[in-house]
Amino acid sequence: MNGNDDDLTPEEAKALKGLADGAAPPAALERATVARLRERGLLAPPRRARASWLLAAAAGVALFCVGLFVGHHSGAAPSGGGAQPRFALFLYDAPLEFTLTDAQMQERVSEYRNWAIALRRSGAEIHGEKLKPEANRLGDARSGDAPLGGYFIVSAKDWNAAMEIARSCPHLKHGGTIEVREIEKT
Repeated sequence: MNGNDDDLTPEEAKALKGLADGAAPPAALERATVARLRERGLLAPPRRARASWLLAAAAGVALFCVGLFVGHHSGAAPSGGGAQPRFALFLYDAPLEFTLTDAQMQERVSEYRNWAIALRRSGAEIHGEKLKPEANRLGDARSGDAPLGGYFIVSAKDWNAAMEIARSCPHLKHGGTIEVREIEKT
């Protein structure tokens, strides 16, 4: 607020005062509103939030990879022998990913790990890799694009099967984006 309420009607001024004097909005509503304002370029993140976001993203990627490592070494042997095409599932972070607490991030990592284990048990070959948070972008990439948080390499009989696997990934239900690309045989 800039302190200049001259342009407001009496009803608007009363409503604005009621907002200022009332209870705080629910945290989820506030986060969603702030995210939408930032998406539209109407609100820039505070400088310390960027540092916190980088730290949270690094912790999230580390926990994610620990979950993958544990899932990869769970004893479930992939069947498939590598004859099927392979696909990369690139996971781009959700807008509010940086707001997760450590406990929420651990719960999410466990969810991804269980997803990967279930895929292995069903016969799919799946592997993930840890990505460091630092990156250099070349070309026409916009600085506001969501960061690449991790990726999976999966085997699938065709594009439809790869898309079905991608749609089953918990990353989508948490607001993230998945890019599916077939790995060319070389």
